[in-house]
Amino acid sequence: MKPTTDTDETVTCVSCLAQNTQSAPFCHQCGAPIGARATVDPVQTIQTEGFLLRKALEERPKPIVFLGLWILYLPMLLAGAGIAIYMIVNGQGLAGFVFFWAGMGLASFGFFVLYRATRNYLTKSKRT
Repeated sequence: MKPTTDTDETVTCVSCLAQNTQSAPFCHQCGAPIGARATVDPVQTIQTEGFLLRKALEERPKPIVFLGLWILYLPMLLAGAGIAIYMIVNGQGLAGFVFFWAGMGLASFGFFVLYRATRNYLTKSKRT
């Protein structure tokens, strides 16, 4: 019987079922975080947090993820639109210009995320 070492052991990705080395923080196939090692480094923490959003924008999200995206991004859309409208009515000078475009950026990003997630949720079929 061959003795096992850390390099011989693999971990199965729960997202795509690919085999990965035990020391890998992310799946080599789909980029999903594997275990607690993906959240040790601050840069890897950001990548881990963004994985769910990227996945929801690329394929059909689960209903709870879809609801969570609406809860998070609808206020961003409304706040950004409100800031932009307020700056159109009351903004003066350079500060008004900057805040107008900041509001438009927030509203655009919120709209983009909600549009893509809703389109994927309603049109893409579930994985088999």
